Amino acid sequence: MRIESVFRLFILAFVAILSLATAGCAQTGARPEVLHHADMVLVDGKVVTVDKGFSIQEAVAIRDGKILAVGPTSNIRALAGAETKVIDLKGRTVIPGLIDSHIHFFRAGFTWAREVRLDQAHSVPEILGLIEKRARQVSPGDWILTYGGWHYSQLKEGRAPTRQELDRVAPNNPVLLRILLPHASTHFAVLNSAALKAVEITRDTAAPANGVIEKDAAGEPTGVLRRAAVPLALRKVPRASFEEKVQGLKLVMRDFHAAGLTSVIETVGGGVTDDDYKVLFESWRKNELTMRTTLLIYTATLADGQRWIKHLPIGFGDEWLRVNGFGEQLVNAVQDNLAASFPLKPEGLEEYRKFVTEAAKSRWPIQQHTTLGATAKAYLDIFEEVDRQYPIRDLRWSLAHVETISEADMRRVKRLGMGLTIQSRQVIQSELMKQAWGDAAASAPPMKKMLELGLPVGAGTDATVVTPYHPFTTLWWMVTGKDWAGRVVRPNERLNREDALRVHTVGSAWFSSEEKIKGSIETGKLADLVVLTGDYLTVPEDKIREISAVMTIVGGKVVYEKQ
Repeated sequence: MRIESVFRLFILAFVAILSLATAGCAQTGARPEVLHHADMVLVDGKVVTVDKGFSIQEAVAIRDGKILAVGPTSNIRALAGAETKVIDLKGRTVIPGLIDSHIHFFRAGFTWAREVRLDQAHSVPEILGLIEKRARQVSPGDWILTYGGWHYSQLKEGRAPTRQELDRVAPNNPVLLRILLPHASTHFAVLNSAALKAVEITRDTAAPANGVIEKDAAGEPTGVLRRAAVPLALRKVPRASFEEKVQGLKLVMRDFHAAGLTSVIETVGGGVTDDDYKVLFESWRKNELTMRTTLLIYTATLADGQRWIKHLPIGFGDEWLRVNGFGEQLVNAVQDNLAASFPLKPEGLEEYRKFVTEAAKSRWPIQQHTTLGATAKAYLDIFEEVDRQYPIRDLRWSLAHVETISEADMRRVKRLGMGLTIQSRQVIQSELMKQAWGDAAASAPPMKKMLELGLPVGAGTDATVVTPYHPFTTLWWMVTGKDWAGRVVRPNERLNREDALRVHTVGSAWFSSEEKIKGSIETGKLADLVVLTGDYLTVPEDKIREISAVMTIVGGKVVYEKQ
């Protein structure tokens, strides 16, 4: 830690201790003396600190973007001066800002302004209501999109809206609702008539290889596209300009803050160009980022990795945006999915071995997409080989998803000093996982075992295209073992509420090497807090997914307040 950082933490701790001590003078009639008043205090609440003892306090004080003190309301009020912002929590619960350890964040801004999010929809009428509301807000001809984060199995009807239903609620707007899950055979979209016309799909349009343009008995398109046919429509949707992407990112941050997120580990994903990274860096340069972002660089080949290592120093950035390695994809040739074929091709594994050797030699962390146990074993074989030449134990390498990892391979992960990031993909993919893995899906992923073994574990979503982005959906899933339809699909590896919250806060902070500065509400840590609509620790289990933010604070500043 830098000397000035140590000094700053010392001063904060000293001020907090002195201030809390002098607060007791009120009992003897003496006036407490405070060297530096807090910028903000939150009082009369339930502050869930997620410190080592998982203590519950009443109030918290903030100064210079960090936690000044935590404790009883009487002590914290003593730190307030004439200019201090005082927030009466009125009994509400406060938790540390939630951290998504694996999400596709900034590219969501490319389409967010035109999207209607269906992440939490329960029925076809609910979806139609959302589309109709958006159609009233936009001009005729404007696109209305959903680019993922849902699946029709979550709806009580078990189907997507039809073209005719979409026509009824948005006759003058092209509508495209898309589903994209990790397995290519699940790529699905439904379009209304205006969208079919805009993308020039007619009864005469031929489906590409491995694609389906669904048609009715009369030979007319139903609006449903499957697999390789979906890109026929996506290519015709107008692209956002650079400025529209920047503005879209602001909308994403607003909605993420409303859901309780204050930090993300950005895993980018395919389809992003070098120029697209400018959206994120430009927002950071202008001090417009309100979401703390740890960036993992997406690569497809060894040459891509070498180029980034040569031109970008690892750790570049600050507490708002920092380059933290490669991920989630390193080499295209060895990516897996729900139903990948094995063994992996030798030429792909050889390129992968060279890539991770280069990363270890240059001391770059990596986070590797790893759905299947067979893939995890193949990667770990290579990691152990590389570790013998260039030790990786202090680089915090990690595997993401790992739904079917074995206990033996979890122990190998621990020996290598690695961690595992877990995503709530089962919430809308339970049926696909059951089809692919049978009874093994009931323990996917084995989170309880991971924690028993003492592994670093982080929580996340894999949003925004594959899954819902709401962190309280993830917390609900970890605690209840249910999918969005309410079925218990993961009965064997459920966590208690305390462990689930740890994983989604300080646990996730480990993967960006920031667990000492964020993830819990403790003196000296970054003041990233969320005031909740309900008490996470006491509401009925099925109400956890309904919780959101009343207020979100990042770096001591209010970045979201529920109206």
